[in-house]
Amino acid sequence: MRRTALLVVLALTLSVLALAPSGAGADSVPAGYTFTHEWFESHDGLQLHAGVFLPSDHVDGEEHPVILVPTPYTSPNGGATGLNLSGPEIRFPELFAHESFGDDRWAYVQFDIRGFGGSEGCFQYYMPNEAADVETAVEHIAGLDWAGDVALWGKSYDAAQHVLALGREDVDGLAATVIQAPGLSAYTALWDNGVHYATGRYATTSVYTADDLFPAHNTSTLGEVNYWRATLSPVTTAANYPTCRTDGIVLMNTVWDREDPFWADKEPYLDAIGSDVPTFWLHGFHDANTKPRHMDVYSSLTGPSQAWFGQFTHVRGHEAGVGRSDYFMDEVFRFLDRHVLGRDAGTTDAAVTVQQGDTGDWRHEAQWPPTDGFDWTMPLNPGTYVDEQGNNAGGSSAGTGVLSVSPVLPHDVHLGGEVTIDATVATTVPLAHMVGLLYDIAPDGRARFVQRGAQLVAGTGEQTLSFTLYPQDWEFRAGHRIGVLLSPGDDSWYSPGVTGQEVDVVASEATFPLIAIDRTELIDGGVSDGSDDVSPFVLAAERIGQAEVDVILPPAQTPADGT
Repeated sequence: MRRTALLVVLALTLSVLALAPSGAGADSVPAGYTFTHEWFESHDGLQLHAGVFLPSDHVDGEEHPVILVPTPYTSPNGGATGLNLSGPEIRFPELFAHESFGDDRWAYVQFDIRGFGGSEGCFQYYMPNEAADVETAVEHIAGLDWAGDVALWGKSYDAAQHVLALGREDVDGLAATVIQAPGLSAYTALWDNGVHYATGRYATTSVYTADDLFPAHNTSTLGEVNYWRATLSPVTTAANYPTCRTDGIVLMNTVWDREDPFWADKEPYLDAIGSDVPTFWLHGFHDANTKPRHMDVYSSLTGPSQAWFGQFTHVRGHEAGVGRSDYFMDEVFRFLDRHVLGRDAGTTDAAVTVQQGDTGDWRHEAQWPPTDGFDWTMPLNPGTYVDEQGNNAGGSSAGTGVLSVSPVLPHDVHLGGEVTIDATVATTVPLAHMVGLLYDIAPDGRARFVQRGAQLVAGTGEQTLSFTLYPQDWEFRAGHRIGVLLSPGDDSWYSPGVTGQEVDVVASEATFPLIAIDRTELIDGGVSDGSDDVSPFVLAAERIGQAEVDVILPPAQTPADGT
């Protein structure tokens, strides 16, 4: 049986290379660099792989600062859907184009996480073995005779490995991390408080499993015996990880309860809380891929940190989707100057760069959420909605649910942080959905989407819920109203409710973290790609009047000059 499986893998590898389009090219090794393979052992005996790019004029005894990318995305052929026929697949080519990268003679290393590329093992979505492996990779690379201190760099799955590294104690050689749009755990990738993300997210673990199982070869690796070892790994190491693929494809998508024993050891990212490793963190408030559920870790960091938050989606900081992208790479390399190279960067950078949602304006903050924040609570209306599909955050299908609207604001009100929804609800059938949707309602009734969050109503009878919306920075202008909709769904973002029952909202309230002092000092920057990713819709004046709640509005902001 095993011999047959090995032959199948071999045949698949050769057939893929034979059938790949002849025009498919490779990322060449960047000018001025050489490329070699590095093989080393994991804590549990697997062989792991890293691709090493060193300055081509490296001399014996010279040490290079290292940017290390732990990633599933650098299989030589580009993965199950890739078309890279020869040479290495480079995850972050933009690094080689930056002046500081060459001037400071950085080494660039791509580490294939277990199950991908040249590394043995099985895809284990942000789990403890990945956490142990990234520690092993950092310490192994940092221990090579040409290596100086190590900075982790990545986005999405790569960046999730950085968060896992922050949770390991005293990783030798780790000097800093550059975290862009990180995943956190399989649970936060697939679920929001028991509500599964939109239907397409059910395929996430299957896609990664396909890349795990698919042979990594291209023409450059056919003669490399260690790559064949990785290619055969799904067969040769299966006995060591008997449930990893069924866990990924089935149970991660069906076990909604975060307190279930299934999830007990599968969220090691939480160990990163309180880390003192210097960290640069970027995340968009409209990221549909790696949702912005990062505040518990980011806000807890005790070491030097910088952050960029704003109205962008799942993009890298230097890409056009970030409205201030031209400034990103220079700022990050100054961060690395300070914390990896140990030298004065020549300028002082703000701790936080944040983009406001209503205007697209950018500003600097010493901390976000800001230190002058205070809480204001708005009572929400009772009512009922039917737990069914059909509602969206914007457009012609928006507005289904229990609506609550503030009185007209006599002055600007500035949100900075995560809104909390507390509700008492009653149901007759378990597993109903509640989605909280926040809106900025203009005088003409035009409702502009601000933010969202969800909570499963797990039981039956009367029960209490508490959940947060994603973070946001948004100023509700004088003359506008604040709107909160408790709804059965947001079908473009979450899998819809299906129980068909009436959900009775007995009592509820929303607590807003507001900014006390008016922000008037702005910095350069433009519109980001998530600013208008949800279409506005119009609420009828009659419905707004019926939904208005009785509440003492928050005080006006203090002028920036203190008068």
